Amino acid sequence: MLKRIADWIALTNTERKVILFLVVTLLVGGGIRLYQATFSTAPQFDYRASDSTFVALSTMPEDSLAGTVKEGIGDVSGKLDINTATKEQLLDLPGIGEVTANRILTYRAETGKFSNVDELRAIKGMSKKKIENLRPLITTQ
Repeated sequence: MLKRIADWIALTNTERKVILFLVVTLLVGGGIRLYQATFSTAPQFDYRASDSTFVALSTMPEDSLAGTVKEGIGDVSGKLDINTATKEQLLDLPGIGEVTANRILTYRAETGKFSNVDELRAIKGMSKKKIENLRPLITTQ
């Protein structure tokens, strides 16, 4: 019967091999997926824990949240004032390393306070892109 179907479809030997390859690939892929679904050891993330933390923080009065903000932040908005920031606070900023923090402190000591965030451009290693990434995190007061 298979011979009659093969004769009726009239596939070449290469076409039969390609179809056989596709069928075997499909079966192996299905078997792998079935195995993963049955014997999955991947850790499942419990979203309820993070949701409960969010709910707890969102229901707290605003004055009780004041203690959760990192000490030494320059203003109420949570931005770091680069005119009063210490080296450790500058190191907490993304993209600011030991050398760049020292350069900021040296520049500030030599020229005085920054009048705006764009003045950081005068410091070696502070690219336009890095300043744009830092802009939401820093301020000059």
